[in-house]
Amino acid sequence: MEKLAELILIPSPAMGHVAQMLELAKLFFRRNHQLSITVLIMKLPNYIDAVSGPFVDSVAASASSDRLRFFELPAADPTPEWSCKTRGHFVYRLVQSQKPHIREFLISQRPGNKLAGFVVDMLCTPLMDVAEEFGIPSYVFFTSPAAFLGLMLHFQFLEDECHQDVSSFKNSDSTTLLSFPSYAYHVPPSVLPMALVDRDSWLGRFLHFARGYKKAKGIIINTFAELEIHALDVYNNQNNNISRSERDSLPPIYPIGPILNQSKSQSVSEEAEITNWLDDQPPHSVVLICFGSQGSLPADQVKEIAIALEKSCCRFLWSLRRPPQSNNAQFPGEYTSYSEILPEGFLDRTGKKGKVLGWVPQLKVLSHEAIGGFVSHCGWNSILESIWCGVPIATWPLHSEQQVNAFQVVKEVGVAVEITLDYCERNKDQPMVTAEAIEKGIRKLMETNFAVREKAEEMKEKSRASIMGGGSSYLSLGKLIRALLKNAAL
Repeated sequence: MEKLAELILIPSPAMGHVAQMLELAKLFFRRNHQLSITVLIMKLPNYIDAVSGPFVDSVAASASSDRLRFFELPAADPTPEWSCKTRGHFVYRLVQSQKPHIREFLISQRPGNKLAGFVVDMLCTPLMDVAEEFGIPSYVFFTSPAAFLGLMLHFQFLEDECHQDVSSFKNSDSTTLLSFPSYAYHVPPSVLPMALVDRDSWLGRFLHFARGYKKAKGIIINTFAELEIHALDVYNNQNNNISRSERDSLPPIYPIGPILNQSKSQSVSEEAEITNWLDDQPPHSVVLICFGSQGSLPADQVKEIAIALEKSCCRFLWSLRRPPQSNNAQFPGEYTSYSEILPEGFLDRTGKKGKVLGWVPQLKVLSHEAIGGFVSHCGWNSILESIWCGVPIATWPLHSEQQVNAFQVVKEVGVAVEITLDYCERNKDQPMVTAEAIEKGIRKLMETNFAVREKAEEMKEKSRASIMGGGSSYLSLGKLIRALLKNAAL
């Protein structure tokens, strides 16, 4: 029997990252029968995130096969320090703690299939050290846009080669626009991600991530050429805004998206309830409000959204989640009663045209004909899902790289309108987004005839063409698979 080329995939433990890595595995399988995949699973403790663990269990139970297996790494033993800063810090410490377990896993494997490579999540680059010890080539799966990858690598170049303190960018005058190679438009300082300009986050984690990207044998990006023309030109030697020394240090990149989360995270009855409600709504009449698996807002801000929705008279489907209650690292949860957070009488007054829920099957909802707009936190997975479905976005970023993502889809891609570009939940002085501003953004989003809606429809067609035979992502994936098989043949 012919030996298969073995890939080891290591996702970050948050649900969105696990889902994307599993979709990547399916993509490999659809294109080549010579690949076998093992997914190494790290789980967050239930008191940090009660959603990710059951999601991974259900997917693993339904997806395992002769060529796809899941190996759950031993549970971490967190110290109180892990929870003292941010969610990201907790995950970073968890990932680092798994190095010895991954070594043990590799040692325990019997001779068999030839290892073609490690594919590590963009937030798991410390694990590349283990692959290097065993002589295994490492690839990074980058689940954010190519433009943000370019920004991280540029900041790493400035820090390490030019000895520049990149946190100084956050102190730039608010009227001064900044120029970065991977962005077609000048960037306001207010949208620079806290992860890059907060000195603790940058030196503690993200600088190390960026250094890891430079060491990779290749970077797999969940994007497509037609979506990020300017950013990808940086890597293709067609952008003169980057120095030769900076460009020469970049590894090969493989834009193979859009990769969408097709896994179910809810029961059939819960999905049916949502679908049945949408079936009763007119086409393109409903605005979806959803801030992702890690997104939530304080009580006073929730009330402003409720006021805006009621005044706008729009039909709405609102995914409303409870902020973390106990520590900095905890993920959002579910409300036991929405009346405890919403204005008195809101549910009764809006019951005929709106629906408030907890978790929603976002891709399925966006695919429904009734959806006409999406108020989004601008996580990259959500942006790609919206583009795939041709649904225009109203931007409301919360954390991570979402502020600069929002800037990109409004100013450069043109598929979004602005509610806010620079909202940041880590900003202690964050001003309230008023009901008036929210209502204005929703009304503009739901207009029938405007350029953003037309652009969203155009990008929908381009996203689907990119993964078809001969499309840009289809060709890039073929190039990646050939490189992996070559590794196994060495």
